[in-house]
Amino acid sequence: MRDFNDALDRVQALGVQVVAYTSQAGNQSKANNDLKFHVVVDEDNTEALRHDIFITPQAENPVKAGMPELYPNGMVQPGIVIEDSKGRVLYRWAIVPSEMNIGGAKDRPLVSEIVGALGQILAGDDIPDGFKIMQMDHLETHHPDMHEKVLDHFAMMEKQDA
Repeated sequence: MRDFNDALDRVQALGVQVVAYTSQAGNQSKANNDLKFHVVVDEDNTEALRHDIFITPQAENPVKAGMPELYPNGMVQPGIVIEDSKGRVLYRWAIVPSEMNIGGAKDRPLVSEIVGALGQILAGDDIPDGFKIMQMDHLETHHPDMHEKVLDHFAMMEKQDA
């Protein structure tokens, strides 16, 4: 979301608005990250269900284990939906969680790639089949604080598995 925040001027120059949805109850992403776009808390996962975005059931959620109040109806995995003003879907991407992408925590498309594709979509051009994806080196370079949190989370998960 921080990368979208950084790209917001480019997105708005295309005449588009960014809205983020989260299934986390009481989510404070907007305030904690000084986000300049709207963040909707959707505990019922209405938008994820509407757009067929994967939802990890609450009982299988490894994040914040033992804190079911954070994701009472499951945790929505990363997804991107671009709609026109009439609600017609122009582009959809959704991660399928796997062990290889650490349950959805990496392999997300880079925001710069999404913004580039957005320009192509609005121009009526074909968009690429795939995007460059976020890897740990991107987090380490652009968001070192988040990189450390992810590493800490992985260490905690390894201790739980041991």
